[in-house]
Amino acid sequence: MKLLMLDILDNEKIFPVVISTITTIVVFFLTLLTKNFIDTRILRSKLNTEHKFDQRKKIKEVLAKHKVHLLSACEDFNYRMWNFANNHNNNWLKVNGNYLDRNTYYFQSFIYRLLAVLAWSKKIQKDMIYLDTTIASKEDLDFIKILNIFPCMFCDLTFLEGLQANTNNTDHFYKNEFDHYAYYLITDDGIKSFSTYLDELSTSGSKLNHLFLFFDGMSPLESRKRWDRCHLFQITVIAFLNNYGYDFQKTDPEKFKEILNLPKRSSYLPNYFKLLDDYCLMHNKKIKELKKIAKV
Repeated sequence: MKLLMLDILDNEKIFPVVISTITTIVVFFLTLLTKNFIDTRILRSKLNTEHKFDQRKKIKEVLAKHKVHLLSACEDFNYRMWNFANNHNNNWLKVNGNYLDRNTYYFQSFIYRLLAVLAWSKKIQKDMIYLDTTIASKEDLDFIKILNIFPCMFCDLTFLEGLQANTNNTDHFYKNEFDHYAYYLITDDGIKSFSTYLDELSTSGSKLNHLFLFFDGMSPLESRKRWDRCHLFQITVIAFLNNYGYDFQKTDPEKFKEILNLPKRSSYLPNYFKLLDDYCLMHNKKIKELKKIAKV
């Protein structure tokens, strides 16, 4: 064997052939390995791209499905808060515990308009439960974040009162309880109309007792934080409409200044914008504009 190897090495004709053959074999296997590696990377990249595209497409479809309804509900609530700011002295929200009277129109329609925003928001979130919203486009992700902010205005204690907040305070709601209110209006094909809501007051309205109690007699002049929560919810609604609404649904800077100061300026505005920052929403152009106007 050793002699054979020496003969090959000494043979000027055979040696180059052997070297060439070995080189070809080595190059072949290296090429094969490299090709497999590159093909695998390309395939993974393609699958990731297709997955991201598919998820983003489905997210947009879900948002578009209920977006117009949510915009209308937000617009209605915004108008009601604007109206309340100018008419709070009339005490139209003071019903003295008479919660199941369908004739207390201002009170019941106020509750309904809030529930409508929550219901349409919940329908969108429910339809997205199996979608990977973490890879949504920036615009859609901000949409989703604002939906998550809505209940915080009524449920989050610390952003108003700090870490020492009293959890027994009646001017807030527990998250699960508040979710229940969102489902109160939801039907298979949308949400209940205001007339249906009124018709069902006598039979199922008691399910909303805590919500009724929260709004009963609410005033911006009281020492409680009920109005502040509704006011900050309105600002969130305005941020949503300014981002995604029709031009006629948007609030211009001058009107927003009025909203901030009528009938008074909330002392919790810095806390509010800090909460938005915690949700990574302060990069949003429209929200930055609102903060600039608020001079926080």
